[in-house]
Amino acid sequence: MKSLSTDDYIQKLEQQNADLKLIVNEQQRKIEKIVNGRINDLEEVIKARDKFYKIIAHELRNPFNGILGLVELLINDFRSYTLEEIESFLKMLYRSSKITYELLISLSEWLNVQNDKMPFKPSRINISPILAEAINSAQLNAHKKNITIYNFIDKDIVAYIDRHMIATVFRNLINNAIKFSDNNGTIEVTALAKKDFIEIVVKDNGIGLHEDALRKIFKQEAIHSTYGTAQEPGTGLGLLLCKEFIEIEGGKIWVESNLGQGSEFKFTLPCHK
Repeated sequence: MKSLSTDDYIQKLEQQNADLKLIVNEQQRKIEKIVNGRINDLEEVIKARDKFYKIIAHELRNPFNGILGLVELLINDFRSYTLEEIESFLKMLYRSSKITYELLISLSEWLNVQNDKMPFKPSRINISPILAEAINSAQLNAHKKNITIYNFIDKDIVAYIDRHMIATVFRNLINNAIKFSDNNGTIEVTALAKKDFIEIVVKDNGIGLHEDALRKIFKQEAIHSTYGTAQEPGTGLGLLLCKEFIEIEGGKIWVESNLGQGSEFKFTLPCHK
């Protein structure tokens, strides 16, 4: 075997060194690309989170301004109002307080999920009674618009879920359906048991969703002030919370809707551990 001369050996080392530099530079470019991508993603998350907090602050400010304004009116001119006017003011105060309270509860639950502080204790539970409780809690709002809610979930259908989380999901979806349904509407909740999961559908015959809303729904960018058919205020935070909870349960959630033809909010839940 012919041995390399000193010059040849040095030349070979230089070539290997050059090849190694090319490899290192290529790897460095790839790493920089990944890092820049992660930085951009993080910046987008921070922007979305900042926007989210600003919207929530705005949504909390509005009802408090209304509450403080009404209280100031009553304090300054209480004796100048009739009993009917005072009663009307009290109803407005109650409505604003209730909206603020519900928003705070949703925000608290959402933040707990983000910070991994939400307790998750799943077990095998019948779904129908949980839905029945959610329907009962929404009856007052439904009665105001003469909306009928049907629970078509068989009492024998069982899923492996956290009761609190699914109760929250049902409450939010039913209240959302009420909000965007016209007077004398109907809401139907059904469930179809499949091999490893259960598919649940909350169907309304309300105003439906346009394409832009469908594209953004269940995303932070969809958090903004909205109003129902009776000018009920909302933010979309409840739907975002539903998505978080369903995904924690191991399921998925989506919506099918046509403008003017109602909506079907669908989600899946596991049957077993």
